[in-house]
Amino acid sequence: MAQFYSAKSNKTKHLSQKITLTPQGLDHQGQAVAEHQGKVVFVPGLLPGESAQVQLVENKARFARAKVVKRLSDHPERITPPCPHFARCGGCQLQFAPPTLQRTLKQEALGQVVGKLSGLTPEQWAEPLVGPDWHYRRRARLGARVEQGSLMLGFRQEGSNRLTPIDHCPVLAEALSELISPLQTLLAPMKLARHLGHIDLMLASEGPVVVLRLLRPLRQEEQAALAAFGQARGVRMLVQGETLSELNGDAVSPLHYGIGVGRPEPAFLPGDFFQVNDVVNQAMITQAIDWLQPKPDEKGLDLFCGGGNFTLALAGHSAEVIGVEGVPAMVERARHRAEELGLAQLSFEYADLNGEAPRAEWLKKVDWVLLDPARAGAPGVMEWLAKLRPSRVLYVACNPASLGRDGKVLAQQGYRLTRLGLVDMFPHTHHLESMALFEPCTTKHPK
Repeated sequence: MAQFYSAKSNKTKHLSQKITLTPQGLDHQGQAVAEHQGKVVFVPGLLPGESAQVQLVENKARFARAKVVKRLSDHPERITPPCPHFARCGGCQLQFAPPTLQRTLKQEALGQVVGKLSGLTPEQWAEPLVGPDWHYRRRARLGARVEQGSLMLGFRQEGSNRLTPIDHCPVLAEALSELISPLQTLLAPMKLARHLGHIDLMLASEGPVVVLRLLRPLRQEEQAALAAFGQARGVRMLVQGETLSELNGDAVSPLHYGIGVGRPEPAFLPGDFFQVNDVVNQAMITQAIDWLQPKPDEKGLDLFCGGGNFTLALAGHSAEVIGVEGVPAMVERARHRAEELGLAQLSFEYADLNGEAPRAEWLKKVDWVLLDPARAGAPGVMEWLAKLRPSRVLYVACNPASLGRDGKVLAQQGYRLTRLGLVDMFPHTHHLESMALFEPCTTKHPK
């Protein structure tokens, strides 16, 4: 059979090539951005102004990705990552920069992305919302794996399913970090270890909570050992099998978390979304109230409200506040919590907010709207939001690209971007959250 020579495509033939780059900034995913032969190259692990020899690992028509082979110069503020797991764990990407520099670079990336996608420039930049740089996470998921007869607990390596074994985590709340090694010691000799999927750790107002994801039912002696561990350490031990349950199989009653002194605590169950960073979440709620300035005679709408993180805090500021959420169980939980607290001015409704426009009684004129969507943003809401004619729209974003796209629609509907601020919910990571206030072009925000 004849064989014919086939040249490599332009996209792959230069992947072994080493080039020298000097990036000028970071993108919103924490990657250094450089240019080579008219093409944008993304390089993790570098800071602006650092020169490095890199190797392309992906070469597309409009951009390329590269890995650092050798750093040739250092940013004057570069530091040694404090965490011993940094080189292997995929959790924190920016520990080689001090937190103040991280926030500066994140704010620059936020402004660039929002400006590029929306064409908007904020009339006012707010000071970043910050909290502790370490021990700020109040929930996390530990992977579990038995290798060569030993139980390993840890986090996934970046871009891999492999686990990085850890005995502590400096960004986890101390009460949770201190549980990792004892849990490994408890579970390692048990046959249960081979039937362990993962472990969820969370810090509720009631104290630390451990949820074991099990692939088979608990045995009596295992239940007794887990119960003794929980009692000795003041930890609530739960089991996630086909359903979530207490160790004895009973249904789990809701937990709670604080949102600030004097504010009602939302209820949640493991598996519900709630904000990871307690201090920053409280600051975010305070800023939301300050920016929206809800009045006693007004009606407000909290979209993508979850279990009422913002809704419960806003309930005492306006005559009527309606929370709307797309997860029925969370709607019911929030309704029950509002009833428990006697918040008659507060109601919760179910709706698929990124589906077709809801046909509901609550979809009528309101004075203000708060949105806190997932990473995909709120494109469905943008189609009908202007019909409600709110005088203030507060957008809490966990993805600046979604904020930019949705902000462009708001601009087309006659709104201007009056305030924009970074929310540093996840120090040492590339995750970039923000808060933006939009107001009609014909009104001015009170001083």
